[in-house]
Amino acid sequence: MKILIITTGGTIGMDQDSDGVNVADTNKTDNLIRILNYKKERLGIAEIVSKSILNKDSTNIVMDDWKIIVQTIVDSYDDHDAFIITHGTDTMGYTMSAVSFALGNLGKPVCFTGAQAPIGVIGTDTIINLDNCLRVLAERKDLVGVFLVFGTQIVTGTKVKKQTELDYDAFKCSRRFRGLGVIGNQIIYNEHEIALHLSFLKPYAKKAAQLDVKNAFEPNIIALSEFPSLNPDIIINLADIGVKGFVIRSYGDGNPNVASLNATYNCLRSAFDFLRKKKIPIIVTTQTPGGVASMTQYQPAIYARELGAIPGNDISIEAATVKLSWLLAQGFTYEKICELLVTSIRGEIQKC
Repeated sequence: MKILIITTGGTIGMDQDSDGVNVADTNKTDNLIRILNYKKERLGIAEIVSKSILNKDSTNIVMDDWKIIVQTIVDSYDDHDAFIITHGTDTMGYTMSAVSFALGNLGKPVCFTGAQAPIGVIGTDTIINLDNCLRVLAERKDLVGVFLVFGTQIVTGTKVKKQTELDYDAFKCSRRFRGLGVIGNQIIYNEHEIALHLSFLKPYAKKAAQLDVKNAFEPNIIALSEFPSLNPDIIINLADIGVKGFVIRSYGDGNPNVASLNATYNCLRSAFDFLRKKKIPIIVTTQTPGGVASMTQYQPAIYARELGAIPGNDISIEAATVKLSWLLAQGFTYEKICELLVTSIRGEIQKC
């Protein structure tokens, strides 16, 4: 096995200055390889090399950076058996969703990881997270595609959501999604979820020329959290200035304030109707942690669906935003985008 570690920045490659502020440090990134190389023979790994393509706090990651990461994997695909990508935790879910959608039939593992504390800090989680990446890659050569190894969790790429800025288990899985595995002194794999994860990737690409690469994203979208008295004119004005798609984090099971079709007060009905007529997609998710935006239980949600709103079901805000951006960039019709938004393409929806 030959592994390429692609570094993009984040806490895992940082150090702390005299004030205790985490700052980028290229030398720390280089040290990661030296730390891992002495363990490779025990795991049957022939080679571990690194390539630094970005050195950013993940807060500063943009869509063009997603494209760089995807292209780096494509360009290096034939020379390596597996990839580890180090990335900051704050936007990890967005980047992993982007890579998952952009590379449709990965036949090799693309394992993301990071850290909650820089490598030079006493008690850092850097080493254990990298160790666990190697353990998973060595033990489960059948586990291909995009997935996260972090803390005690293994998570498919479109289900990654940061839950805490403090705990070393930053990406705890919800009770609705168990993840691909749990890491301790042994690794317990969830074979049902692994089989589901793999089912979206077939037929596996063995060579770069076989990869299904769709590496484009539409930046002119917006994600809004609904709140009482959200002015529908704001949504209409955003569409008028060029916003091509909307993600609305609504209440409960995806229950936006549309009210009845005959309501006289200022609800979102006019905005949703405007977007439908303009063929601008709007996907509704939920503000409820671990909730499912089925949009089936209450009248406002049902009216919203009649006005073109698309239920996000159990998709995360990260995956919903990236998926909408990606679908728009592929040039699909409005009708096809609406269809695909409720279709699980990379395992992003599991509670339809």
